[in-house]
Amino acid sequence: MKELVKRVLAGDRDAYRDVVKEYGPVVRACLASHLTSAQTVEDLAQETFIAAYEHLKEFDVQRDFGPWIKTIARNKALSHLRRVQLHGVALEKLKAQAAERMFDEIAGADDPSGALDRLRSCLEKLPRRLMDILRARYFDRQTVNGIAVRQGTSAGAVSSLLFRARKDLHGCMEKGRT
Repeated sequence: MKELVKRVLAGDRDAYRDVVKEYGPVVRACLASHLTSAQTVEDLAQETFIAAYEHLKEFDVQRDFGPWIKTIARNKALSHLRRVQLHGVALEKLKAQAAERMFDEIAGADDPSGALDRLRSCLEKLPRRLMDILRARYFDRQTVNGIAVRQGTSAGAVSSLLFRARKDLHGCMEKGRT
């Protein structure tokens, strides 16, 4: 491996293909130990090899290449997980703010009981599946993943249905306001 790395450092880009071929399974296994999505593992494996190539000058050719590239892969996985977590937290805050705004509008309306009646009426107009998912998420406080498991579908599908339900409710409430 030291010879391959030396060849890459000397400008032989084709030698890097051999490095990727040799360490691809190791990098993917390292990433898969942290991640569940095969597509994310593939994407981060590519990012790992790009980062390794860009920083190869910093690698000590007297050392073992495996631990070095696995460290890059692990750092890529951890960065990805932090981004996903931050995105999820931001999304939950945004949803909570939207719900608060809707309830504030209802409470601040000239006729709060009329607004609540409109909301009840709009909820009754929703298809049963959308109402069940809304109830599970907002009344029973279930997670999107938990709902997905119980519904036998993906978390993405549940998120899409929640988005559609909120959009339909908003449209119905706006229609009833005019």
